[in-house]
Amino acid sequence: ASLEYAVHFLGVPLLMVLGHSDCGAVGAAIKVVTERAELPGHLPELVKAIEPAVIAAHGRHPGDLLAAAIEENVRLNVMRLIDDAPILSDALATKKIAVSGGVYDLATGKVSLI
Repeated sequence: ASLEYAVHFLGVPLLMVLGHSDCGAVGAAIKVVTERAELPGHLPELVKAIEPAVIAAHGRHPGDLLAAAIEENVRLNVMRLIDDAPILSDALATKKIAVSGGVYDLATGKVSLI
């Protein structure tokens, strides 16, 4: 709702989904998918949202699964924003906003657009 508010009422022209290198949540999702690891508390709910990215990345980029899954998670979240929020999808269709994704490299401080 905060993003929809920002676009509709504040006229924000750009939304960026930003993942980051060495993401622990994505790493945990990889362990759940590849090793059937079990996580405590509410962590399974977090990982469940990331699992589709891990599964997609595993099939396409098995070499560096963590980096590939981080990128795929960004891509999927960009699509979720567009698909699940009518205000955002309408603004995108009328070119009032742009939606982009990227990965922030913790070591260099650089953002790579996806």
